[in-house]
Amino acid sequence: MTFGRSNPNMSQRAVMQHLSLTDWKLANRLPIPAGEMMLSRLAHEGWIEMRGEKLHTEVRLTTAGTTAMRSRVPISTR
Repeated sequence: MTFGRSNPNMSQRAVMQHLSLTDWKLANRLPIPAGEMMLSRLAHEGWIEMRGEKLHTEVRLTTAGTTAMRSRVPISTR
């Protein structure tokens, strides 16, 4: 597994920002729609930890996630 190779997009940053306010949070209670694919990508990058199954899945931000959330947003030039 490779960690921190890409930058989080704005939706991912919003989820991580919400998770930074608390410890473990039920995934289905996030105020931002975060689907299974988004959460698995965040977990694959090492930005969040997940535990539990289905409706009882809980997530929390890792130290790497805090760093990624605070990283600069890359600006594309045309």
